[in-house]
Amino acid sequence: MVEIEINPACRRETLIVGEEKTPVITIDEPIVSTDSLLEYASTHASFGSDEESAYPGIRAELPMEYPRILMPELVGLLSHVYRIPHTFKPYLIHKLFSLVTRQPEDLALLQRMPHTDDRNPYYFATVHYLTEREHAGTGFFRHQPTGFERITEDRYQPYKQAASSYMAANGLPEENYINASDKQFELIGKIEHRPNRMAVYPGNLLHSGLIDPDRDVSADPVQGRLTANLFIFFAPI
Repeated sequence: MVEIEINPACRRETLIVGEEKTPVITIDEPIVSTDSLLEYASTHASFGSDEESAYPGIRAELPMEYPRILMPELVGLLSHVYRIPHTFKPYLIHKLFSLVTRQPEDLALLQRMPHTDDRNPYYFATVHYLTEREHAGTGFFRHQPTGFERITEDRYQPYKQAASSYMAANGLPEENYINASDKQFELIGKIEHRPNRMAVYPGNLLHSGLIDPDRDVSADPVQGRLTANLFIFFAPI
């Protein structure tokens, strides 16, 4: 059994990101210890490529104890910070370990740009940094041609068209992870990696891991940038 215990002394901070003033939550030491999760990832998790997303690496299912313990805390926090209507119900969409494994020269086009997880305003992602080693944090971006920071349903087509037009005129992004501002995307905020730190943010906010290939790319849960990720969607009852 995996031991997960909420840390009552955890430290929470809400950052306001960008011109659209999106709240991004940081929780330091949300659980008492990550040791049990690290052991599970190293000895029991079955990692494989994620065919459903553009994630540049491998993923495995988290043990059920993790969302069972954390979901009640997160649902209350999300409901408060993002003012989610009381008539909406939370659903756990995914519960995943993640490891970045793809080298820059193997990245698909969309993996060289910031991305969103969903266009719904009540879809949220968590990134829980598990490893003790120094690794990449998470960055948040503005698309400079449109000024968009969150890609909602009504912004999707204008964003897609503007991005395509920009690349047609200026060329494709270089074959590398985006970990700083470039001519198309401006880095507007970031959460640094720290062991047992969690970042929580809306899935429609443009974001990317700030990946350094020499440091972060590894399929080894002990050596690599191992994170635990929950994806939570609130829908009307």
